[in-house]
Amino acid sequence: MDFKHFIEQSRNAGDCITITDEVSCRDIPMRIAEEESGENRVLVFENISDYDGAVASNLFGNPERIYRSVGAHDNPSYYQKIDQATQSPPDLALQEMDDQKYDVVANPVLLDQIPNIVHSEHDATPYITSGVVLARNPDTGNHHISYIRLSVLDGNKFYFNPRTPRMKEIAELTVGKGENLEIAVLIGGPVEAMLLGALGFTEDDDELKIAQALSNGELIFADRDLPVPLGTEIVLFGTVEPEYGEEGPFGDMKGLYITNENPICRVTKMWRCKDVNYHSILGGKSQEHVGLVRMKMLHQLEHFKQEKSYILDYHLPKYAASQMCLMTVEDGITLDKVDKELFDIRLIEKFVLLNKDTDPTSAEDVLWAMTHRANEEKDFSFVETENIFGLPGLMIIDATTADPTEWTSIRVKVFE
Repeated sequence: MDFKHFIEQSRNAGDCITITDEVSCRDIPMRIAEEESGENRVLVFENISDYDGAVASNLFGNPERIYRSVGAHDNPSYYQKIDQATQSPPDLALQEMDDQKYDVVANPVLLDQIPNIVHSEHDATPYITSGVVLARNPDTGNHHISYIRLSVLDGNKFYFNPRTPRMKEIAELTVGKGENLEIAVLIGGPVEAMLLGALGFTEDDDELKIAQALSNGELIFADRDLPVPLGTEIVLFGTVEPEYGEEGPFGDMKGLYITNENPICRVTKMWRCKDVNYHSILGGKSQEHVGLVRMKMLHQLEHFKQEKSYILDYHLPKYAASQMCLMTVEDGITLDKVDKELFDIRLIEKFVLLNKDTDPTSAEDVLWAMTHRANEEKDFSFVETENIFGLPGLMIIDATTADPTEWTSIRVKVFE
C-alpha cells in the first residue's frame, strides 16, 4: 500500500485530520505532540509557510492503524502475517520509473528540498527522522532496510548513523574498510517497507522480497542497481564515505540527548514526487517513534509467548520508551524458572515479572509489586551484556509471589 493510500485509508476510518491553517516547520513538532496526547490521529499539514509540499505525521502512532494496513486485527495476527511473508518470498517485480511522477534533482541542497524540522530544543540540526535506509550486503547480496536518523548538514550531506545490527554489519564491511557504501533513503515509502524497516531479520533474508510478499505482490520496484519501491514520496540516492564527524546532540526516545561520531553521506540524486507528502516522525518519546522501535521487541515477545505457556502477556510501557518489559506469568513461576534466552531480546534493558493480580498498564500497580514482592536478593538479577548503544547491563526484577493465594499475598480490595 503506497503512502498516500495509507493516509486515505486512515481518513476513511475517521482517524486522520488535515490541518489547513498556516503553520511553519517550527510549529509542526508541537502540533504533533498535542495530537498524540489527545485523539492521536494521523496529521496532514497542507499549508506550510516555509515548505512547498505537505507533511504527514503520526501514521504509526496507533497500533490499530498498523494492523489495518496489512489486514490484521491484533498483535498475534499482525506478526503471523509478517512470518508468513518470510516463507519463500518471490523475486522482485521490476519496471522502469515513471518520469512524469517525479522531479529528479542531482546533488540537491537538502535544506531547500525537505522541511527544516527541529524536533527537540537542543537538536544540533534539522533531522530526517522517517528515513528508511536501503542498502545491499556486499557478502550475501541481500537487501536490508531499516530506520536510521539522519542529521542534515549543508549542501547535499547528512550524517549516517548505522546503529541497527544488520546496517552496522554492512557499514563495517564497507565504510569500516575504507570503502564507499551506496544507499537509498526512502521517505514516505510503501507501508510494507516502512513497517519492515522497524523489524529485524537474518542476513539470509532479503527484506525487499519480504516487503513485496507482505503486500501480496502489489509492490513494484525500480529496475536499477538499488531497486527502490516505486511510489515512494522522496528517494535520496547517496554515497556513504569513510569521512567522519561528530553528530548531535539529538533528542532520543529515552528522553535524553545523545551524540555519536558517524560517517558522512553525500546525496547524488533525489527523486521527489511532484505532489510530495513528506513523512515526519516526531523525534524523542513520541507515540510514533516509540511505536515503531517497539515492533522488533514485540515480534520476538510474541514468538516467546507462543512457545512458553507460562507467559500470559507482556507490556512495553511508553514511559520506559518500550525498553522495559512487564511480563505477566503463571502463578508459581519465579525468575529461576524462566528461560534465560528470553532476556536476549535486543533493546529491552529491564524485565519485571508480575503475577496475574498486577495490572501491567498501571505504573502504580507495577511499583506496588516491585515494592512489596521484590524484597529478596534472589529477586534481582543483573546480567553483564551490551546493547546496540554500547551500554552495559540488563536488570531483571522478580516482582511475583510464589503463591498469591496465601493470606499474606492476597491483595486487599474494598468490601462491596
